[in-house]
Amino acid sequence: MKIRSLLAATLLSMTLAHGADESTETPTPAPTQAPAKLPKLPWHMVNIWWDTPGAVQDFTEFSVDIDISTDMPGDKYNLYISPFFGKINDSSIYGGIQSNCNGWDAMNPSDHKRLHGGHGFIFSRWSDHKDLSIGDVRATPGGFVEAAGYEGDFVSGRRPYAWTAGKYTFSLRAMDTELKDGKPFTWVGAFVHEHSTGKDIFVNALRFPGDKMVHNGKNAAFMEFYSTEKLHTPPDIASLPPLEVKFSNLRFNGAPAPLTKVSANFIRQEMKRSDGLDAPISPNLVHVSASEDGREITCKLQNAFFPDAEEPNRILWPAKAK
Repeated sequence: MKIRSLLAATLLSMTLAHGADESTETPTPAPTQAPAKLPKLPWHMVNIWWDTPGAVQDFTEFSVDIDISTDMPGDKYNLYISPFFGKINDSSIYGGIQSNCNGWDAMNPSDHKRLHGGHGFIFSRWSDHKDLSIGDVRATPGGFVEAAGYEGDFVSGRRPYAWTAGKYTFSLRAMDTELKDGKPFTWVGAFVHEHSTGKDIFVNALRFPGDKMVHNGKNAAFMEFYSTEKLHTPPDIASLPPLEVKFSNLRFNGAPAPLTKVSANFIRQEMKRSDGLDAPISPNLVHVSASEDGREITCKLQNAFFPDAEEPNRILWPAKAK
């Protein structure tokens, strides 16, 4: 059984949600108690979108800080905290922190044996041309890789790491350029800085077409409960820990991102992706708030369902004048 995280499914549904009347604060009707039937996993609980004036030319680096208040044991929860989704040279990317990462052995990927590494980090990219392979990912011994087409044509690297509650900085950095079939390609590496220990962890690197990197200038974060073959039942809502996740200090090429808007979106109603499959929906489990300058977003996990009216799709920053 493959990991049922959002991957290409949520990339599409996130785009749908971001384009859906995000400026209104009129909530849609919703129950005030637990739904009669819970949606199947993954539960894609919230999307946070940062907008900027436009693309970042001559892209060399992206970074964002993540503060995690509470340990999330992997034997109880499949939690994905993703601080970034965007595009580099028109290729969709995402990555982040997982309580249960898995994949093929990076040193022996051809056997396609799925290994499970517990807590870890992930960095993935997609292509519209069905041209990705294991050759497009660099990983470390003990890491995992995967290249497949079951959720769109993607390639991914995962790095097991026993992260705990604390502060982390997730970075993407343009690395070396090489020729492949006479055409230039550039490797982009994912790195995590663990503030409590001062460690810098290499997650993996992915190969992108071109010798000049351009980021589309948009970023999204999300939180999700997903499914794996080892843990595939929804979490016990009443016993969820008081998790608080803060996303902050979004930067491009070492400078603070020039924000124009920050918004929150929730996928609550059934909708179809462009390929006809269902987009991942979620019961209401996350409250969201923003700092006055829009540069710190706080997501608080709840241990009880709440009505849509408490968290409508809305612009978080700039705040409307009262």
